[in-house]
Amino acid sequence: MCLNRKFDLVIWDWNGTLLDDTETCYRIANEMRQERGMELMHGVEEYRRHFTFPVVDYYRRMGYTFETEPFENISRQFVSMYAECFPVCALQPFAEETLSAVLKTGARQVLLSATGQERLDEQVAHFRLNGYFERVIGNSNNLAHGKADYAKEFLLVSGVAPARTLFVGDTDHDFEIASSIGCGCALLTTGHQTQAHLATLGAILVSTLCEVPELL
Repeated sequence: MCLNRKFDLVIWDWNGTLLDDTETCYRIANEMRQERGMELMHGVEEYRRHFTFPVVDYYRRMGYTFETEPFENISRQFVSMYAECFPVCALQPFAEETLSAVLKTGARQVLLSATGQERLDEQVAHFRLNGYFERVIGNSNNLAHGKADYAKEFLLVSGVAPARTLFVGDTDHDFEIASSIGCGCALLTTGHQTQAHLATLGAILVSTLCEVPELL
């Protein structure tokens, strides 16, 4: 246990941070585009340049107008295709080793995701990671509407000051959440957004998860 920690709690994002699913999301996006006669993205980096929150804006960036089909239908199709592809996803390199190292410092860990609660529980159990987290917090639906309220609610009952909390994610949305509640923030540069974009935010950037315990 580290007695000189700067942070007592680590809030982990899931998709793109602990779970390495960027390539899978890119392939699904292209399958959906092909089905609609849209031009395909030319590589995962193009997907990463498009990706943003809220998710509806990501689809707009990719050329969806929602004139012939509503966003909800498109989102549900993605969720269904993702569920089929999830078993081929892996964790990010050093994910479990990092969770173990953080636990050994005595810091608490929470997983926070926009994924629906039931689906998130299944995914975490698939990788047998439950023992690392004090709580696994998912959304009340599967449409990825956001995580800020869930983070605020947990901090209120956790007894941990925001300044003693490190939020680890992979997108500008994770940085916005951390900033809005006064947490520190570290962003993984191999997730759903490009390093060039993340570098404009002012967050701590890590190229591999094994750098995270050093931040505590």
